[in-house]
Amino acid sequence: MKSGTIWPIELGTTGILASGRWLWIRAVSWATLLAAAGLGLFFTTIFLRAWLHLPPDSAYAIFAGMPLLGFVGYGYSVRFGEKRTATEIMPAKGMLLELSLGFAIGFVTIFAMIAMLWAMGLYRVQHNHWQHIFDAFLFSPYLSGMLEELIFRAILLRILSRAFGASWGLVLSSLLFGAAHLGHATPIQATQVTLNGVLMGLLYLSTGRLWMSIGMHTAFDFIEDSVVGVNHHSGLFYSTPMPGKPDWLTGGAFGPDGSALASVIAVLMILAILAAQKRGFFRRYLRSTP
Repeated sequence: MKSGTIWPIELGTTGILASGRWLWIRAVSWATLLAAAGLGLFFTTIFLRAWLHLPPDSAYAIFAGMPLLGFVGYGYSVRFGEKRTATEIMPAKGMLLELSLGFAIGFVTIFAMIAMLWAMGLYRVQHNHWQHIFDAFLFSPYLSGMLEELIFRAILLRILSRAFGASWGLVLSSLLFGAAHLGHATPIQATQVTLNGVLMGLLYLSTGRLWMSIGMHTAFDFIEDSVVGVNHHSGLFYSTPMPGKPDWLTGGAFGPDGSALASVIAVLMILAILAAQKRGFFRRYLRSTP
């Protein structure tokens, strides 16, 4: 059951999210509890090796395993608290295709942003020696793509949509996603991150599963850091903002996705996903991949 929404997403209508008195209070409390647990796991993953004084190589097992533990924990929490199976994270026939499509969307989005800034003379892109590829994937894109999508899409977007409707769920979860980056982003950069959150949220809403948004998030970070090498010397390319150009145009140390101009690309991608949804692309796809 999709709770009356036009989107093919299971919001949850039983257990703690059953219809009745104080639904919105129950929903917000449940979302807060699950999101806090997810954030705790995120930071535990980053600092566990140092806390326990483990050998350096243990970081590979920690970073690879903790996101998977988070998914298992989420599945059991939904089973216990909502009395349902968490179909949004369950392996499915089309999972690999969804991850691949999401990866392609992430690639196109970040590449278009960098190409636009380069064409406008705001960015310098040089060929470089590609190295540390696996580390670059595991220690940032994989961790963020898995756990941030679990927190901001499967938990916050879904449950807030149950409480307030899909439109408000998308807006509120995306605003929280942008606000979570304010520790190392300016308000303009956080606004751009919010738009990226809308894009990933639409992918989740359109499929009812988390895999496409994970694919996009992972690709976006991996292409930006390791392939294009934005402010990183280990990428296939080495890309830096042109000296003397304002950060609000180049994105500065945050990267091209922090540029105000990147909003143009993000909005175009959002419109493309909405158009695909309106034309029934996702409905036809979902009928062919149960």
